[in-house]
Parts: sequence; structure tokens; C-alpha cells
Amino acid sequence: MSLNKEIATVGIDMGGTKIAACPFVNGELLKDQEIREATPQNDSEAILQTMASMVEKLKSQHDIKAVGISTAGIVSNDGTMIGGCGNIKGWKGTKVKSELESRLGLPVEVENDANCAALAEATVGCAKEFNPVLLVIVGTGIGGGIVWGDKVWRGANYAGGEIGHIKLNDKQARRCTCGDWDCWESYASGTGLQNTAHLYFADPTMDNYKLMDLHHKGDETAIEVMNTWHHYLALGMASVINTLDPEAVVVSGGMAQFINYTKLNKKVRDKAVDALKDKINILEGELGNDSGMVGAACLANFAAQQTAVPA
Repeated sequence: MSLNKEIATVGIDMGGTKIAACPFVNGELLKDQEIREATPQNDSEAILQTMASMVEKLKSQHDIKAVGISTAGIVSNDGTMIGGCGNIKGWKGTKVKSELESRLGLPVEVENDANCAALAEATVGCAKEFNPVLLVIVGTGIGGGIVWGDKVWRGANYAGGEIGHIKLNDKQARRCTCGDWDCWESYASGTGLQNTAHLYFADPTMDNYKLMDLHHKGDETAIEVMNTWHHYLALGMASVINTLDPEAVVVSGGMAQFINYTKLNKKVRDKAVDALKDKINILEGELGNDSGMVGAACLANFAAQQTAVPA
């Protein structure tokens, strides 16, 4: 489904410390009208009421037709939070879609934040000319989202795209945040890069900022660490590409700025199956921190189109 730019929606970015809501008009976020509120703690009812109040404010300025919410966690088809809600306490089990629809009288779409980010880049971002699209979020951890034919691929149990937990080896060398060993995330994330740096440098205070400063100054050890990190990135990325065969891979997240995309493309091509070596497109995302909000607003736009009554 294509975006209908005549339909105004609201995109909401739901986080553990803040909630941001912004009107999405003519295919763009109106950032100067963005509203931010602190996330109520341990109180899902207060979170819902905060969201509803924010949307009501934006409705007074625009003819809003639907609302989309990007949130951490696993979301069921009926818009209920069923797990993995991170540091949003009290959010699990909340029937977000039905509760907000009854309060707002508008269609509401709720989706995992990585899935929203993937949809945003595939709909209005750097990958809008490609299909299917895989998003790889490289930050403190590694997340992902898959968009196929304008739809998010969610999986049978709504956990599709959890690519950070594919295994790189079985040596039990690095413990992952999921509790298991040697996941891609434990090597190729920002945390993984820092852990690799600690293997090369005796400095216990070494972090990614110090590492990048040394790298920019031409330090040979820092260069080796970064080459190793790109190797780990390529290992996991090639595995996912060999499995899903996306037309484009978009990389976003806080660590995306530190990637050498020429180097990464080459390393992934070297590890991909022969049929895909010349068809790999690895792109840096262009929507940044707004990608989840944009994707949520796009989902709302699609929902509004489906519920619109023909004239």
C-alpha cells in the first residue's frame, strides 16, 4: 500500500523515559509541533492517558485520521503488549490499541519500534525503491525489522526480525544480554565493539569514544579493532542476507555512523553465497532517531486508508 499524503496522522515514539508525539502531514513529520512528555512510571493507565491527551492537542491543529505508536516490546495483532517491553515497567499486558481507540475514536496501530523503523526507511526513507528491505539496528544491542511488499514481516509469534540473536559460534566466549552465548549482538553491537577493544587494550577505561578517537588518529591497534568489528558485522549480516535475500539492507542506530560502508559491503559480499554477491545493497539509514515515529505514522496512514468510507 502506498502512502496517501492527503491523510494526516500522528506518530508516537514510546520510550522508557519519554513519550514523543508528532503530526505527520503530507508525508512528513512536523517537527516544530512535536510534543514530549515524561513517561509515567509503573502505570499503564497513566501512560495511555498521557498519549490520549497528546493526540487530542494535535487533533485541535490538524484533521487527524489515525494514530501510530512505536514501542519497545513484542506486540500482538490486536495491539496488546505481550513481552519484551524493556524498561517500560507495567507496560506488558496493556491492550494499547483497543484502549486508545475507545478514548480517541480513531484507528490506532501499535508496532515494535524496530519494525516501525524498517517500515519508515522502506516507505519514505533511503530504501523506498527497494523490496524486500531488511533493517539492522546497531546500537547498544542489535535489532532488526523486515518489510516485504509494504508490510512488516512479524512472524508466527510476533517476534520476527530478532536477528541480533543468531549465533556466530558455539565456543561460549561471550554472554549475550538474552542470557545465551555468542549471539551476533554480543560481538557486533556497540557493547560488542567495546568488549573487543578491551581484548586489545590494557586500558580498563577504554570505551568506544576513546577507541574512535584513536582510530581517527591512525592508531594501529584501534584500526585492527575496527577491522575486527566490521568482520563481526559482516558475519551476521551475510547470514541474514543468505537466508532472506533482501533487495536492500538498511543500517541504523547509534553505531551506524562509525561503519565504513564500502568496507562492510565488500566483507559481506565475500561471505555471501555466489548468487547474491553482486546484488547486495547495504545503505545507511537517513531517518535517524525519527524512524520509529515515522514508521508508526505510516502504519496509521495505511490503517486510515483501509477504514475510509468511499465517497
